[in-house]
Amino acid sequence: MSDLVVIAPHMDDETLGCGGVLAMADDPMVVFVVAPTDDNVEIDQVADILGFRYTVLYEKEWEARLLSVDRRELVGRIESVLHAERPREVLIPAPSYHQDHVVTFEAGISATRPLSRNGYIAQMVASYEYPGSTWGFDGREIELNYYVDIESVRDLKLKAVSLYQSSQFGREVIAPDVVDAWATLRGSSVGLQYAEAFRILRLVNSRPS
Repeated sequence: MSDLVVIAPHMDDETLGCGGVLAMADDPMVVFVVAPTDDNVEIDQVADILGFRYTVLYEKEWEARLLSVDRRELVGRIESVLHAERPREVLIPAPSYHQDHVVTFEAGISATRPLSRNGYIAQMVASYEYPGSTWGFDGREIELNYYVDIESVRDLKLKAVSLYQSSQFGREVIAPDVVDAWATLRGSSVGLQYAEAFRILRLVNSRPS
């Protein structure tokens, strides 16, 4: 069982949005909703660097077509992983202009609802951002309310991002200097050198009696 489950639409979203948090977790699990169309994505090396296990829910023919996936089935697949792993924290992608991210966000909300028939509820659910997620969502930065200091694992995150360069060549938002600048910007908002920012959707404080 893991202490953290990250739900990611595609391979690279997990590193862009919360690679630092993954690197600091004890036994993180990443749920990739859809496999990449490129068979050469460097996911095994990235997983080794950041220290996470992973599973993939749908094959590559569904990439950029998650709007066509049966929503109940998708939610059920995510729930199955969460009930097996029973993590304290679950991170889901912020909605964006990309339809796969919107579908994953909505399915993540449903899968972490406090009405589960299986009796499991994650104590913290938060959405993570990534370069490009703010396009079309003006003002959403003010909703960020949880920041994690990633200075100690910054180099690991950038190394993981760099591994994606061959399969993601030409995508400026995944350039290491862009990712580093993003972390610097978020850190400056809270007096840190480097940070990842999130929007808490649920946080339960269970104090011992």
